[in-house]
Amino acid sequence: MKRVFLTIVASLLLATGVKSQVDLGLDTWTNDQLGTLQDAQGWTSFNTLSVAGMSQTVYKITNSPAFGTAAAKVVTGKVVGAAVPNPFRPGQNFDTVGLLCLGTIHLIPTSGITFGQPISTSRPSFLSFSSKDSVVAGDSSFVLAYLTKWNSTSIPHKLDTIATGKWGESSIGSAWASHTITMNYAPGTTGIVPDSQQIYVSSSIYMRGGAKIGSKYYVDGFCWDCYSGVKENELDNIVSVFPNPASDEINFSSTLNSTFVEVDDITGRKLGMFLMQNNKVKIQTEGFTPGFYIYNIWNDKREIVNRGKFEIEK
Repeated sequence: MKRVFLTIVASLLLATGVKSQVDLGLDTWTNDQLGTLQDAQGWTSFNTLSVAGMSQTVYKITNSPAFGTAAAKVVTGKVVGAAVPNPFRPGQNFDTVGLLCLGTIHLIPTSGITFGQPISTSRPSFLSFSSKDSVVAGDSSFVLAYLTKWNSTSIPHKLDTIATGKWGESSIGSAWASHTITMNYAPGTTGIVPDSQQIYVSSSIYMRGGAKIGSKYYVDGFCWDCYSGVKENELDNIVSVFPNPASDEINFSSTLNSTFVEVDDITGRKLGMFLMQNNKVKIQTEGFTPGFYIYNIWNDKREIVNRGKFEIEK
């Protein structure tokens, strides 16, 4: 059997002038290059390597998705018929893999994966999504997100990483749970707007040994600066934040069962967790530097039910 060496290309579709539609909600699926298996629109996986004898590792799920009409199931399988470099462990190849990512996979003229898709959201603060898993003991699933910008002035041209975020879990169970990834913007990038996005969904751990065949990770409803914990038409009047802008103190009041408020600065650095009593809390802000801050409202199930920004001015 012919063995394919699949290279991983760092350049973005945007950088090469190729643009495609991307469905972050994972509702629209299209056939791969061979027309045999499907991937979500704008996403890619190792399903195309079925031509080299590899089993399917990403599936469209239409039975009880978290949102919309479909979700994705990522399953860790044995790499067969291909040599796939592991970007998380340089110098090594994947022996097992369960990976779904934004981008495209191509077999001709040169085999490889081009990661990333264009993004139109200006400097998003967070990425929300829902997931559930069934990982094998000793394994863990994760989601990585990057915001990047093509630097055409550098020699050679390169991608600059503007912001990063991650979510990792060893087991969250069989019920859908909502999550929010805070994007941490790199120092010196204030005012720089990313032009491309990269999202990686993995059913196994690859930074170290431990990837187990059969680990499963289900994901749905990716959205920049949106909420996956509650429906959009339920967001109105959930949280009252006043005064905003604030100077010496700020009040939070929630109509949902809420346990605490997390406050981060605009770089993603956590400033504090403030316990709510009867879904209310008053936070003293005399020591806060003037500027914008991000708040997360958490419930007793460790889910973020609302999120937003407030301003401190003196």
